[in-house]
Amino acid sequence: LLINAYNAFTLRLILENYPLKSIKDIPAPKRWSAKRWKVAGHVWSLNQIEHEQIRPKFREPRVHFALVCAAIGCPPLRSEAYVGARLDEQLADQTHYVHTHPRWFQFEPGGRIVRLTMLYDWYAADFKKVAGSVLEYAARHAPSLRAALDAGTKPKIRWLDYDWRLNSQENRP
Repeated sequence: LLINAYNAFTLRLILENYPLKSIKDIPAPKRWSAKRWKVAGHVWSLNQIEHEQIRPKFREPRVHFALVCAAIGCPPLRSEAYVGARLDEQLADQTHYVHTHPRWFQFEPGGRIVRLTMLYDWYAADFKKVAGSVLEYAARHAPSLRAALDAGTKPKIRWLDYDWRLNSQENRP
């Protein structure tokens, strides 16, 4: 699956440039735009894999919680590869994890503010296509937010700071 290729290539990019404190320490032309990754007879950049292959072909916003950018702000890399027969289950599990972890989702029942990962801001169009709004999409995966929306509360969205530090043992809390 292209999700696995993207994640593996990102890790390879980090290893080739290590030591570094953030993927953003890699010069921009070498980072996401360099056409150097071979997949099924094609040579693509990480941007092409994500934005020209995965997003338009999957039309599945949960992939944003599966693609790894090697930063603490990114959802974690799974300890297993994504496989076709289990992809829906794996994406559901990854999405659930994101919506139960305060690094990516914060909402107190009865609250007026929901704090979401910047992934929701950056890829808002993908979430809106499926659910009509970012709030509605998040509510599908967060029972407390769903209950608030159903009760007529419309919390304001605030974006959580995105931590671009390298997702390494030394940077883990």
